[in-house]
Amino acid sequence: MAPDGTTEDSGQRGRIGQQIFEQVQRMLSEEKLTASEAFRRISEETGRREGTVAANYCRIARMQGITRPRGGGAGRPRGRRAAGTGDVQTALARVSSALEELTAAVRRQETETARLRQENERLEEIRRLARRVAR
Repeated sequence: MAPDGTTEDSGQRGRIGQQIFEQVQRMLSEEKLTASEAFRRISEETGRREGTVAANYCRIARMQGITRPRGGGAGRPRGRRAAGTGDVQTALARVSSALEELTAAVRRQETETARLRQENERLEEIRRLARRVAR
């Protein structure tokens, strides 16, 4: 394996990973961005998913000994779904949005239920009055 992380089979991937790594490092040192902010900006500039950018950066950083290898400890998802932090963030944003919509719908339903109960009480009162008059 070459120092830039490339192999004969993964030459393009390795170069892209190395480019991303260098861009992030530059943003961290020169622009004083956080890694997440750098990943987000590169994602916007390149059209790659934020999780893909982060994964490329972390892969090169691990190969260069800058970060520790990922652990597979308890509580950590395993397999393919564990890799894309951008995918997780997107999913969490969707879930959050759906919960907000659900909360708003439940509140509207509670308001409508209260209104219908009041109408039902008025209708029952009208029925009682009508029965008294009919006697």
